[in-house]
Amino acid sequence: MDRGTLTAVLAFLVLLSMAGCAAGPDAGGAEAARGEDARIIAQLAEIAPRDSGIEGAPSAVTATECWKPSENMLDAETFRVLCRLHFEEADTDRYRDMICIGNVTEDPVTEYCYPWAYYSEMPKYEDQTGYRAS
Repeated sequence: MDRGTLTAVLAFLVLLSMAGCAAGPDAGGAEAARGEDARIIAQLAEIAPRDSGIEGAPSAVTATECWKPSENMLDAETFRVLCRLHFEEADTDRYRDMICIGNVTEDPVTEYCYPWAYYSEMPKYEDQTGYRAS
C-alpha cells in the first residue's frame, strides 16, 4: 500500500472513530439502562407525565428518557435524576424536563416528579446521557 492510500485510510478511520464518540453511548436508544436502573426508569415513565402539566398526559407523552439513577445517588438509597418527556404539540415535537427524587428500595420509587426550570450554573438534561424507558 502506498503512502497516500495509507494516509487516506488512516484519516477515514480517525473520522469514523470521532463520529462514534460524538454520538455518545445512547445515540438512538441503542444502549439501554439495565437491571435496577431500567426498573426505576420504567416507573418514572409512568409517574413523571402525571405531574408534567402536558395537555393530554400521560397518553400524550410519546417517549421518556431519564438520567441513570445509579449514577445520580444522593445517598445509599436516594436518587435525583432529570427526565425528559417527549410529546407533540401543534404538529411540533416538544419536550418537558422533569426532576424526580426517589428511593430505590420503595415501590413505587417516588410519588411525584416536578417540572424542572434551568437556571445558570445548575445541571441541565444535556449534562448526562439519557436512557429511554422501554
